[in-house]
Amino acid sequence: MNHNKKDRYGELEFEHLDQIIDGLRGAGATYREIGQTLRVSARRVELVLGEVSAFRSRGYSQVEISRRVGLPRTTVQDLLRAERSPISTARKTAVLTALADMRGMQLDVLGWYLGVERNHVYRLVADLVKDNKVHPLEQVQPGEKWVVPTRVTAARYLGWRPKDWHPPLMYAEHHRAVAQARIMLVGNAADRWISERQLWRRAAVEASENRSTRIEFSTGRRPLSGRPHIHDGRFHGEVDGRRGWWALEVELSLKDRAHMDIALQGAVRAARDAKTETVIGLLYLCRTVQVLDGVTAAYDRLPSELTNLSLLFAAGDFDDEWTSFLAARNQARAAKLRARNGLHISREAS
Repeated sequence: MNHNKKDRYGELEFEHLDQIIDGLRGAGATYREIGQTLRVSARRVELVLGEVSAFRSRGYSQVEISRRVGLPRTTVQDLLRAERSPISTARKTAVLTALADMRGMQLDVLGWYLGVERNHVYRLVADLVKDNKVHPLEQVQPGEKWVVPTRVTAARYLGWRPKDWHPPLMYAEHHRAVAQARIMLVGNAADRWISERQLWRRAAVEASENRSTRIEFSTGRRPLSGRPHIHDGRFHGEVDGRRGWWALEVELSLKDRAHMDIALQGAVRAARDAKTETVIGLLYLCRTVQVLDGVTAAYDRLPSELTNLSLLFAAGDFDDEWTSFLAARNQARAAKLRARNGLHISREAS
């Protein structure tokens, strides 16, 4: 049956293959064993796991690295010698799809999205810049630089021609936080996330089909009453034990009472009137206790027409949720590394 193995795994999408590689490594398989099982190269395994580069950056010798990952020393040399590791077309496609969907991401956020080490992110982005798929990295606010697809690239992966976009300083932190929220809520599962950009497109198409004049939407720091609201995103997941499609709002700054009422009421109506997905609830992720209190107070002031809906409501502290998310992810990774190292030791002892 081994002759069918290549065909079976070759049909899997890259994210499934990545998960299989990671799972086999977690179960104790060496790089060589993973490559033989899946009929993939050592470089393909390294692209997912990154252990060779990580061990090298920590000062391990090539002999020690080869022993730890289960590869011949010459293969380890080849992996380390290459200035640029080839990035699979499938991975590039998925990354560019996500970047186009989110308009852009910062380098560290892209790394969290992919679940890979920083050196892999730099290598991937360098390839994309060289291929003119993304703009040269942009420094917008203090911190990591932004990776933004070109208009041509974005059009290819969105299916329509968007305006050329660069992260505005005023809203850069908000775009960053929405991308972080996406990672917390659905990881890199594209089928469980609908971006604000997609929602804008839907609304614009619907408006052009139903109205002869241009319609304006309510969004941003000063929402406008009587205009349609666009959510920061929608996701399929579980909140407070209830699974389904949820609308997401990321609230980073405190609004005055009037503007908060307009924004929340608009978000509730947009969730109520959603057509493509049946939205069961509205989730607010807020920065600071003051912002959270402002949102919950506005919810308590909702008019009766909106309180009688079956729509669920939840609110949480964005930074607390993010800190917990990273801690859990880091803990899981550490446990996986301990399991791998323990298995290597036990094999050597035997």
